[in-house]
Amino acid sequence: MVRLAGFSMIAISCSGLGVWYAWNMQQRLRHLHAMNRIIELLVGLLQYGKSTLPECCSQLAAQAEEPYGQAFARVHKEMTESRGSSFTEVYGRIMGEALGELPLKEQDRQLFLQCMLDQGGGDGESRIRLVRRQQELLKERIARLEPENREKSRMAVGLGTLGGILLIIILL
Repeated sequence: MVRLAGFSMIAISCSGLGVWYAWNMQQRLRHLHAMNRIIELLVGLLQYGKSTLPECCSQLAAQAEEPYGQAFARVHKEMTESRGSSFTEVYGRIMGEALGELPLKEQDRQLFLQCMLDQGGGDGESRIRLVRRQQELLKERIARLEPENREKSRMAVGLGTLGGILLIIILL
């Protein structure tokens, strides 16, 4: 009876590990879609609202899902308190902390951070072009990952289950 309970726990935990891995891949894709929506809002704010970056952060804080909304609110708050830091430093630090807790790869984080980092200033049109270029790169990444994730998710769950079965057979 104890062996049966042990084998059941092994099978369930190995299958659960596969499901957890598949869930993490889906969460990464979900966050990439959220970043894409934020960038779309940012383009609208820059192009039609003619907002500055700190003003954009204030408006994005109200419209973006968590944890992005909270991070944008912190950026706006720090910029309005005028602590002498540049927008690039404040945004990079705060948003970097928020993105660090998410199931994203480093390239995903950098792609999103580059959307609002000040790269030599420039006029509004050049900033909009930069943001649109980052958005295109993000869309390409999403388009590449969506079919890949479906296959990898199935494979992860299957391998987790089969790994558990193999472990049980070895222990018999």
